[in-house]
Amino acid sequence: MGRLTGQCVIDHLTASTWVPLYDFAAQAWGDLGAEIVETARLPEIRWCTDVAGTVTEEAARQTGLAAGTPVIVGTADAAAEAVSVGVVAPGQMMLMYGSTIFMYAVQAEPKMDRRLWAAPYVFPRTSSLAAGMSTGGALTRWFRDHFAADLVAGENATGTNAYAQLAQAAEQVPPGAEALLVLPYFSGERTPINDPRALGMEFGLTLAHTRAHVFRAILEGVAYGIRHNLEVMQEIGAKPQQIMAVGGGTRNPLWLQIVSDVCNVPQVIPEITLGASYGDAFLAGLGKGVFSSFSDINRWTRYVKTVNPNPAHSDLYSRYFDLYLDLYRTNKPLMHQLGTMSATAAPARKQAT
Repeated sequence: MGRLTGQCVIDHLTASTWVPLYDFAAQAWGDLGAEIVETARLPEIRWCTDVAGTVTEEAARQTGLAAGTPVIVGTADAAAEAVSVGVVAPGQMMLMYGSTIFMYAVQAEPKMDRRLWAAPYVFPRTSSLAAGMSTGGALTRWFRDHFAADLVAGENATGTNAYAQLAQAAEQVPPGAEALLVLPYFSGERTPINDPRALGMEFGLTLAHTRAHVFRAILEGVAYGIRHNLEVMQEIGAKPQQIMAVGGGTRNPLWLQIVSDVCNVPQVIPEITLGASYGDAFLAGLGKGVFSSFSDINRWTRYVKTVNPNPAHSDLYSRYFDLYLDLYRTNKPLMHQLGTMSATAAPARKQAT
């Protein structure tokens, strides 16, 4: 934005990630940051639909954009994606199935808890509560690439989707994957445990388990992580009333159903999930008066289906979820110890190669 307009501007939601520079209560740069940097050197904080400036002559030459084109402040990609699917009112939440899992819940009043991330939302007088897992689609990709190379080769030869074949096989496995649990902490974990030293785990493996069992357990493990975040939200009085699901994972109907079953929540699936760019286009229109209200996004969005939880699976998944929580609590010291050993061994491995 600075190179486009010559103006250094940042939106409130993005600025709030710069703790302790940002004062959440005052919604401004705070005094605590004075020991780190002079406030005058920080960008101006404005709302995402404000016009930051216009495209300069130099920027026009470099980009091909017309000089004088208005440029809005904009916001973070996940927040723009949440807007794109109509997550604009308190009680609504976006659940994004990407390489990682990300959640944005809109709140009328701030809900502060160290296990989650609180921030101003994209427009005044609303707040957001965000949560994120370190893996999601990245974990299913890891499994596909390392343990389903035959299916990947078949996809390259015939076009038959490897993920679809894995899901089809996993659908034949009963809920709970016949007593197989996965902790999806293969890249540490963000909320709500906020433990970068957490490690992934496949617990309960027997000779009776197959590739399909493990794949289903991975989908269920991510679902347990989502439930963990949702339960923290409920605990602090921020339970979402409506969940919109977006991202590549929504193309896997089994995964959607597992998440709804594990979390006991319905998920609304929008027709168009183009992502942040779609939300950014709407924010630009709002900033220039093409739209008059954030609620006008509902004219752009249409929901094609709702995935409802199967009550027959509720008790079983609740028992497995309790075990999921206990597995981390019990093994956390061992994870950290093993992680230290791995870090110590890494230089030796590198030197050996």
